[in-house]
Formats: sequence, C-alpha cells, structure tokens
Amino acid sequence: MHGVATLNVGGGNMSELELIKISELSKLINNSDVGILFCFGKSMISKIIQAKTRINAYEVVPSHVAIVFCGYIYESTTEIVNVNNKTIPSGVRRWQLKDYFKAEKKKETEYYFYPTVIYTDDLEKYVHYPYGKDTIVDFLLQDGSDGVSKGLICSQYANRVTKLMDKDCPSPAELFRHCRKLEDVK
Repeated sequence: MHGVATLNVGGGNMSELELIKISELSKLINNSDVGILFCFGKSMISKIIQAKTRINAYEVVPSHVAIVFCGYIYESTTEIVNVNNKTIPSGVRRWQLKDYFKAEKKKETEYYFYPTVIYTDDLEKYVHYPYGKDTIVDFLLQDGSDGVSKGLICSQYANRVTKLMDKDCPSPAELFRHCRKLEDVK
C-alpha cells in the first residue's frame, strides 16, 4: 500500500507526497533508472535526523539519501550489511540494486525516487571514502555543518554527484526540499 504524507515545504504550500515501501520500489526501479532515492527511515537515529532537519513539526523529510544508477545503489552510511554471502562495507559504497532491495525488505523505511542527472566521474571518485561521522554530529548538535571532514555523509555525496545545489553539505531534508521545488517548476 502506498503511504501518502502531507509535505510542508518551509511552511509554504502543502502538497501530497507519495512514499512507497521497498516491495513497490523494487517493481518500479529497473537497471536503467538514474536518480536520487530519498529514504524516510523509522529507526531512532532516522527520527532524530528528521527532527533536527525539518523546518516544523509537520514537515515530512528523509533521513537518508542514496543514488540509483544503472542497477546499482551508491550511498554513504555507517551501516555494514551482510546480504547474499557478501559484506557491504560502511562509508561511500556501491552495491547491486537487487542486493539492496533484499537487505531493505526487513525495514519499515519508505522511499521517494527523484530522476536526475548523475555525474559518473564524481560517482566513482568517492567510492571507498569513509562516512563523515563528524559531519553528522554537527547536524545533530548544531543547525548544520560546513562539511569539513575526512568523509562524506549521504546527502553531501549525493549533492556532489548530482550538482543540484550550490552548497557543500546540504542535509537530506535540504536536498529533498530542493528537488521537490524543482519538480514544482516542471
């Protein structure tokens, strides 16, 4: 079943946002799709990230961002995943979409896919960078981060490979708001 949430972007116009579960996403996304996958997690850390980065209590924002590119997921995260007799390391990583779908089945996360241009040189350039733990701490303890780190957080990596925002380190919420505004312009 589709989850429909009311999106309040910066206190402005209200619009419906259709979020889907991984079972539906796996039927809609194929090996030729390219874009940003916004993830709306339900874990405690996801809820903390959402609470710290939303504009008001009614705004629905993602807690994680990944890139879908031609049958692969690219993302930066602290989580180590074991799936299909493979270990997917933490940090900036690339893994097969089919493995991602299988690993995510156990979660209650909901998703929103935004098709966009991906700069492939940058996409591969950052694979194996560490996760930007100090950057995420900045977001949790302050009102943002300057992005100065030895690693990258998910939305920082996604923004570097899409060049959607003129900002070094947007939060997942900022990147999502920006994409939603671009959709409204289309």
